[in-house]
Amino acid sequence: MPEAPLPLPDLDTIAASLHADAADTGIFFQVLCTKLLAAMPSSVEVQREGGLFKKDHPGVKKIVVRAGEDVFEAELKQGTVACRHQHAVRGIVLHSDELGFDAWLSELVNALGRHAEVSSAASAALRSLVT
Repeated sequence: MPEAPLPLPDLDTIAASLHADAADTGIFFQVLCTKLLAAMPSSVEVQREGGLFKKDHPGVKKIVVRAGEDVFEAELKQGTVACRHQHAVRGIVLHSDELGFDAWLSELVNALGRHAEVSSAASAALRSLVT
């Protein structure tokens, strides 16, 4: 008998969990990027910090997440995260918004929720955000 798919976590629960974990933005950004990359490797691009002393454990500098027609970019700059959300249809960007980190997270979670209906990777990404 095939296993039934696990239910998706409630989006409000995910958002609350993310807010609780976001006390230190730099550390939270690294953890978030690691979880998204592990859950959706084909939909996530990561740019790591360079430098002489970062070779053993280079941190994530920038992440790009593709969820359907939405592209989410976030870049860690001097302890803050600069975020952008773009929505494209057939490769044409219809709008691009600069967002605060909290708004970006909310938009990302919502887009992953919509995308999870057709993508097991997006579904896994949502689950990973609450564990």
